[in-house]
Amino acid sequence: MYYVILLIVIVILLMLIVEVIFYNQFQMAKIRISEAQNNIDILLQKKFQLLERIKKIIEEADSKYQEEPILANLLKIKHKKINNFELNKELETAWAEYKGYVDLDSSLAKLSTLKNIGFELIEIDNDLKASKKYYNDHIILYNNLVKRFPSNLVAKVFHYQKEPFFPEVKIETLEILKEQKVIK
Repeated sequence: MYYVILLIVIVILLMLIVEVIFYNQFQMAKIRISEAQNNIDILLQKKFQLLERIKKIIEEADSKYQEEPILANLLKIKHKKINNFELNKELETAWAEYKGYVDLDSSLAKLSTLKNIGFELIEIDNDLKASKKYYNDHIILYNNLVKRFPSNLVAKVFHYQKEPFFPEVKIETLEILKEQKVIK
């Protein structure tokens, strides 16, 4: 009888140790995901601010852009509460639209302030790609913990669920300009 109780206690202790190990792995994954989300959030805000500056510069540089709405979705973004996935898509659309305007209007391409902001945006895009990769890499680890045995038992106890990946957004400039009725 004594050995049976000792065996049960040992099994319970082993289960607790395994649970603590997997719980800690979940916590590390969540910390890294949160870190990546914070970096992405900061970079998206910087990108948004730079695109707003571009809009003002373009409108000040040429009166024809004051009459027709350029980068119109920036106003929608400013007044909507959207998550980073949607914000990223909207900003990619605005960035592609801006590049289309520069391609169509050579006077815009000559403005040094727009060139400098364009270089900053390219740098932010590169940082965003790295942050999204870091995020997605840790989402893979986290989601694997949620799905695999025995860590899935810990996930069920603490109500951890699969998290979404950060999608890669590819937007064609030509299509955006057609939608905006800039070109026919």
